[in-house]
Amino acid sequence: MTILLRILITTAFLSVPSFSLTSTQTSPEIRIAVIPEDLPDIQDCRRSAYKNKKVLLNSAISFCNADQIQREGYLCVIARERTSPFRVIGTADLNTRTKVVNNVYVREEVRKQGIGRLLMEGVEDALEKPTTLKLTVYSSNTPAVNLYKKLGFTTPGIYGGLSALSSAISFNFLLEMEKELV
Repeated sequence: MTILLRILITTAFLSVPSFSLTSTQTSPEIRIAVIPEDLPDIQDCRRSAYKNKKVLLNSAISFCNADQIQREGYLCVIARERTSPFRVIGTADLNTRTKVVNNVYVREEVRKQGIGRLLMEGVEDALEKPTTLKLTVYSSNTPAVNLYKKLGFTTPGIYGGLSALSSAISFNFLLEMEKELV
């Protein structure tokens, strides 16, 4: 039933427009992952974050194993290459109850090509509106913070002041961001 529901969600709600990457590449396929079929490819993608590194933290192990998306109430939006070797090149997890997105990850070798934007648009398309989409990101992760701001995410309350402070001095903290979807 869960797989069927995810397939229905994919076809009913997820229509992400093409986004220009580079002149030599085609836009990746953006869709909701079908678990367990897509799980090995998602794990391979996430393990690339720790290539040639020892993974010791429980949170890093959980990220690599994609533990979260195997539980009820979660889905994973994936970016998959349209040409061989058809790898998953990016992922974004969504808690469908709390509307919190996390584990947004794009393979290092394909970054700065709009894939993060496509993943976030896929997450937004998967949600019923109106709602508020939330996320947390370290303030020192400048590329991610800039992407989320370009996509319309804001830093509510005290986080707005801390965000401004972190750009003025070297101060790293977990930044809470949100976006109203209508």
